[in-house]
Amino acid sequence: MKDNLSIIITLFKTPADKLKILNQYKKYPILIFDQATKDNSELISKNLNAEFEYFYSEKNLGLCKSTNFLISKVKTKYFLFTQADIKIDESSISNLIKGMNLRNDVIFAGPVFNTKNDIKKKGEIDKNYELKSNLDASLMICDIDKVKQIGFFDEDFFLYWEDKDLMERVKKSSFKMIQLLNASVVHDSGNSTLNNLNVQFIRRINFKYGELLFDLKHKKIRIIKVLRQVFQNIFFLPFNLIILNKHKIVENISQIIGIFKFIKFILFKKNSKNI
Repeated sequence: MKDNLSIIITLFKTPADKLKILNQYKKYPILIFDQATKDNSELISKNLNAEFEYFYSEKNLGLCKSTNFLISKVKTKYFLFTQADIKIDESSISNLIKGMNLRNDVIFAGPVFNTKNDIKKKGEIDKNYELKSNLDASLMICDIDKVKQIGFFDEDFFLYWEDKDLMERVKKSSFKMIQLLNASVVHDSGNSTLNNLNVQFIRRINFKYGELLFDLKHKKIRIIKVLRQVFQNIFFLPFNLIILNKHKIVENISQIIGIFKFIKFILFKKNSKNI
């Protein structure tokens, strides 16, 4: 099975304790794209006791471009797209791989996400799966040939909503997504990157931008909603500045910037008329 699967992961200022989690994949080819302005491969090597291919860019490319780049480097039949804070055991990986062969139309297979600190081990696979219209894209195994037919992440997105867009495109295709009931993971959500006001600011900008871009691409956009959000945040910003509510200030400013980033996309995207 080692020859059938590669691991791809994009890192965003990932703490050392999260890097050590990646040792669970040491028997597979690992491809890493580091959203850093310098080569951190030596630092990663100190925490990851496995061979890996390392890439980085002095410019933050975002999750979509970096993931698509890694996919272009995959040489195996399947790849596992994951985040640095997800724990999975070998039996669950094995069952996910087996799950890809249950049907000829499966493009993605995902596990059950647990909230406990241990992973429940389950028996061998016996059609123990469910068809899904959506999967948690933070960890899933993907068929490289099928992915090349419909694409993976839309690079107009930067950090958020790209997974929702991907699921919508899969639903419009002839491919299926399944969840393996005998494969489970633990996701320490929200702690895979260093968390501070600056990180929150960047996240919230791109979440709002992604939300509006998703609505546009899937014909759900409402201009009145966009304008209302602009005026609401402009209205509350002075009040939050007066009371020095840092989190609300970040929220107001990031929402405004996210909306204007979306407007900029509309104005300058050459093929926006084809969206």
